[in-house]
Amino acid sequence: MHAGGGTDTLRRMQKFVVLFQAPVPVGHRVELVWYEIVTAGMFGQSRKARPHEPVVTDLDTGVVYVSDRVLETAGAKLPHEPFEVSDRPPGYAEVARRVRGIVRGCRVITIRSFSDIDVQTELTIVPEA
Repeated sequence: MHAGGGTDTLRRMQKFVVLFQAPVPVGHRVELVWYEIVTAGMFGQSRKARPHEPVVTDLDTGVVYVSDRVLETAGAKLPHEPFEVSDRPPGYAEVARRVRGIVRGCRVITIRSFSDIDVQTELTIVPEA
């Protein structure tokens, strides 16, 4: 490694916040893929990106972490019943961005507010060149 190599790596590191649990171990190769999804509105359809809900794939284990918002579902979630979701984003979804790299930091955070509990994950990644 040449002098300053560590500093170059620090400069290239990027932090991504996702709105679900994605505990990818430090040192693993990971891929994040963001999709634009068609949403129906009052004035027709539009494409909407979800910047904090990429599909996160641990390339070393094959484990995929994903929000239900980028998958086709069977409708509303019923209490005490499994939620049916598709295996992949719908055919009309378009890849908006893709990042591959090595995880250098992972922090899963539980957020408590009033009676709700949310979870988010911070992934610090050194992207592939």
